[in-house]
Amino acid sequence: MRLNDGPYHIRSADPADAVALSALAHRAKAHWGYPAEWISTWTAELTLTPEYLGAHDGFVATTGDDIVGVCMLELEGRRAELAHMWIAPDHHRRGIGRQLVEQALVAARRRGVSCVRVISDPFAEPFYLQLGARRVSDVAAPMPGAEDRILPLLEFAI
Repeated sequence: MRLNDGPYHIRSADPADAVALSALAHRAKAHWGYPAEWISTWTAELTLTPEYLGAHDGFVATTGDDIVGVCMLELEGRRAELAHMWIAPDHHRRGIGRQLVEQALVAARRRGVSCVRVISDPFAEPFYLQLGARRVSDVAAPMPGAEDRILPLLEFAI
C-alpha cells in the first residue's frame, strides 16, 4: 500500500516488533519537547511488550525495513480504545497516521464495536479531531510541575 509521500506499507503488528515499537514510542513522545523527567516517568507506558502486541490488534507502518508508525486497538468485549499511536517524527504529515487509525477503526467495526475511544496527548488532539473524533471529556494526568494537567478523551463513532 502506497501512501502520500513514499513507499509506506501497513501490516499487522507482531510480537517480534516490541523493541522497535518501544523505541519509536519513546522517540515520538520526546519529539514534543516534554521534560526528560516526564519521559522517564512514562517509560513503562511507552514500552510495548511482546505479550501486549500478541494480545491486541495492531497496525505497523514501514518503509523498507524501517518501522515508522504504529497504532494499537485494544478491544474488551464491545468496547475499544486506540492506544500507542506513534509516528516517527521525520515521517509526520505524510498520511501514515491517518491510514493507521483508519485500519484500526475498520478492525473495530468488523468486531461489532460502535465507538472507539482514545485518551489523546494534547499535541495529537487536532489530528484526531480532523479524522472525525469528538472530544467527550477530560482525564486528569498530573505530572511534576503540572499538577492540573489534563488529557482530552476523544471518541470515534463508527
